[in-house]
Parts: sequence; C-alpha cells; structure tokens
Amino acid sequence: MEYRSILVHLDGSERASACLDLALLVARQHGAHVNALFAPVTTDHESAWSVTFDAAYRMRTREGKRRALEHQFLNGLSQANLKGTWRAATDHARNALLALAPFADLIVVGQSDPNDPDASRSNRLQVQVTLAAGRPVLWVPYAGTFATLGERIVVAWDAGQSATRALYDALPFMRLAAHTTIVTLNAEREGRIPGADIALVLARHGIDVEITQLHTPPTVSVAEALLSRVNKLGSDLLVMGAYGHLRWKELVLGGVTQTILGSMPVPVLMSH
Repeated sequence: MEYRSILVHLDGSERASACLDLALLVARQHGAHVNALFAPVTTDHESAWSVTFDAAYRMRTREGKRRALEHQFLNGLSQANLKGTWRAATDHARNALLALAPFADLIVVGQSDPNDPDASRSNRLQVQVTLAAGRPVLWVPYAGTFATLGERIVVAWDAGQSATRALYDALPFMRLAAHTTIVTLNAEREGRIPGADIALVLARHGIDVEITQLHTPPTVSVAEALLSRVNKLGSDLLVMGAYGHLRWKELVLGGVTQTILGSMPVPVLMSH
C-alpha cells in the first residue's frame, strides 16, 4: 500500500491548523492527494438553535475558522505543488468522516485538548473513526510542534490482529524512515527472539529494523513503558494497534490504547 489519498478532519479547534500542517507534510512525503473535511463536532440539538446572540456568535466564529483553514489549505497545496479537495460537512462530523473513509489511504485526526469544552464529544468522534473506519488513522497530539514525521519510528508489536494491521499500514512510513524499532512488551517465545519473525518479513520489503524487548515490572504499566521508550529513542512516530470493543452500544478503547491516546508525546498511527 502507498499513501496516495489522505483525508484530514478539521474540527475548527485551535489545533486544527497544526493537524492540517501535518497532513500536508505527509502528502509532500508521499505525493498524495489531500481531501480536507471541515466538520466541527456538534450536538444533536445544535442545528435547532433558536436565533439567539450566542447561537449567532458561534456561527460567525465557526465561519471565520472555516475561511482561515480553507485559506491555509489552498495556500499549502500551492506552495507544495500538491492536489487536493476542500469540503465542508453538511452532515454530522461522524457521518461525513465515515462516508469518506473508504476512499482514503490514511485518515488524519487531531487529539482533543482536555481544556476544550467540546473535548468529550471530539474524543468520542475520534474513537469511533479509529475503530469503525477500517483505515489507518494518524492522531496528531493537541500540544507541540512536529517538524518531522516518520524519520524515527517505534512499532508496538504483539503479533495480534490489530498490531499486524497497523504494522503493514505503516509500511509507507517505514520505507522512508531513517530508523525503525520493533518493541515487544512482556513477550516470551521458546527458541525464538520475540519480534524476529516480523523483522524477517520486513527485511524482505527492504526495511531494516531493530528489535527491543521490554519487560515491565508490576509497578509500571505497558503504556508507560512504551511511552518511555518512545521518548528515549527520540522517535517522531508511534505505530500500534487500536484495541477496542463494543460495550452498551458504544465503542470503547482498551486500557493501553486509551492511555497512549490520552498522553501521546508524538503522532500515533493506529489501525483496528
């Protein structure tokens, strides 16, 4: 697979601009077409707002953000000599994103700022897209700047279905990376080094990787150990499977996935 079509979700938050910048960076790296979707997260009753000062103010603010992001998008395409399409959602953000997801090689979303009053709704949207879209999703942290992406990659590996899909979905990044580390956590396999089999497969793709085994003590969680290794290696991209399940008719993330997405220091590529 190659990244030839990128879908980026722009929710109108303060970090939407940084999310767009990262999507354009990936597009430059891979010569991709960029499909930008401006789709603020709204409540079910928001479309039925009465004509009040607050409603009118929010609508003007949203329109101002839309114009600014569209200008940034078109200017970014022009400067990088890229092609792209701008869309403003007429449906709820979730419906609009999932309708476009089948036509994207990669989806880019922004992590919600916990101080944002709309963070809880945005979090639900991002989780739903990650677990239901069937495409790799690149999460952009709500804080920090990222001059590079995919030069030093950490891949969390347990040979499970989600981890396997994430690894193969990340091949376009790994082909361009200067260094890739496969991290196995608390893995034991008699007679074989954990991670050796997948390293051999990647070698057939022309990708050389380093294998690191982490054994966490009871006082350290898997997520904490993984984030610590990302920081120690100076990585600029973490690749991992998104683990989740359906509970009470709602998509819910697994513990490790939820912790990583709550405190990620670098962009995270997830597949489910």
